[in-house]
Amino acid sequence: MKKIILSIILSLFASYYLAAIPAFARKYGFSCSVCHAPFPHLKDFGEEFAANGFTIENEPKRAEKKTGDTILHLQRELPIAIRMDLFITGESGAESNPDIKAPYVLKFLSGGNISKNISYYMYFLLTEEGKIEGLEDAYLSFNNIMGAPLSIVLGQFRVSDPIKPSELRLTFENYRIYKFTVGLSRIRLSYERGAMLLYSTKFGTDLSFEVLNGNGFQHGVFDTDKYKTFAGRLAQSYRNITLGILGYWGKEGTEYVNEVTYIGPDITLRLGKFQFFFEYLRRRDSNPLFTPEPVSVTTDAYMGEVIFSPQGENGRWFITLLYNRVNSEYEPAEYNTLTFNLNYLIRRNLKLILEYTRALGDTALPANRFVAGFITAF
Repeated sequence: MKKIILSIILSLFASYYLAAIPAFARKYGFSCSVCHAPFPHLKDFGEEFAANGFTIENEPKRAEKKTGDTILHLQRELPIAIRMDLFITGESGAESNPDIKAPYVLKFLSGGNISKNISYYMYFLLTEEGKIEGLEDAYLSFNNIMGAPLSIVLGQFRVSDPIKPSELRLTFENYRIYKFTVGLSRIRLSYERGAMLLYSTKFGTDLSFEVLNGNGFQHGVFDTDKYKTFAGRLAQSYRNITLGILGYWGKEGTEYVNEVTYIGPDITLRLGKFQFFFEYLRRRDSNPLFTPEPVSVTTDAYMGEVIFSPQGENGRWFITLLYNRVNSEYEPAEYNTLTFNLNYLIRRNLKLILEYTRALGDTALPANRFVAGFITAF
């Protein structure tokens, strides 16, 4: 096992989105725990594997289909995996009954390498929250461009992926800081179509720059106006701490225009069995209701997360504490919750989730929400 782990290239590329996909475990013959602790949350090795185009050093010959064509690289087997989430939820303080949400999520995933430095990733949501959603993540990644620690990602992805991919969270509760919108604006730090450039240095500095449609992800709809939006992040890592800062600017609209900016820092700290993350963002909208006489709105968003692994990365118990806060001049965007989550691995690719979320302050959210269920990937 140690030889397999050490064979993963310590890539200089910035890491980006990768969900739990057991197809890689089948391909290389190693446990899901090499990359995840627990799935879908990534360890450092998993981030390096993703950044290196889903390949390891000295790729096994059995992984490639021999065709006799020197410029054709085919994986011997198409890597396909399935993830399924099943939950039972209950709420108090609202008109809601206990609900069996099974399946809550069902998705097909595929990812792999097209050549040594070109890879792809995609997944299709058969159902999410009881609805057929269709294709979400879908992109090509070009790595090691001209021999430099430079990657370009083209396709459909989350704007927040260079910071903290929400698809890798351990909680049922989402990361609200990336999901909220203001007024009629479609801009948020979630799914977009665009291009992303990633660059890393040997000094631990990571840079990302994104050019986006800026109107969110809509099935069957591409760009809806003449504008593009831009996001950039600078991050510096030193030993067990990473400091980053995000900036975002763009416009949206046709007859009336809304200009949106985000700016704010984030910090990740790893201390033994604990991992801490905190992020603050200030968002400004110049005309989120798209009216002839613009009314600007300022929103402050906060997220704090602590993950505790009492038995270490290879243990079975994982405890998460998550705080979400959105404080906005546009009242419907207000959000304030505290979540306690417990993950227990029944098998390496099957886990039990128990979660409690408490609404804080004066919001329209249910006062209490309880979640119990299972997540599996195979």
